[in-house]
Amino acid sequence: MNIVVDTNVLVAGLRSRNGASNALLHKIRDGKGFVLHLSTAAVLEYEEVLVRELVPSLFASRDILWFLDDLIAASVRHASIRRFRPISSDPDDDCMIELALTADVQALVTHNKPHFKELPARGIKVLTPAEILRTLKL
Repeated sequence: MNIVVDTNVLVAGLRSRNGASNALLHKIRDGKGFVLHLSTAAVLEYEEVLVRELVPSLFASRDILWFLDDLIAASVRHASIRRFRPISSDPDDDCMIELALTADVQALVTHNKPHFKELPARGIKVLTPAEILRTLKL
């Protein structure tokens, strides 16, 4: 399944080794069931938030960069993204919406489903990590 993952899922998955967010990250890294799509804007958003939220309490900056390098290596990268702004009530979510629409993914995975209410009308499911794992029975 082709997906875009919201930043809050990465934060949750790295904060705890338990739970659906962490399990999803492992499945993406191992290439089991999911193909993650990324853009430069998404990676920059990931880096900014992960460093702000997780360094230095849980990780060193270099650990975040290594994690992102692994994530990028396991992903489909999109150099060009169509602009649809403004879209979301939260401007930080716009890059994820634009990526999902450009990449024509089946789902966007997030813990903030209300922020992405316009995607289902465009044929993209908005699911939590637990919901997407249940959907694919993984």
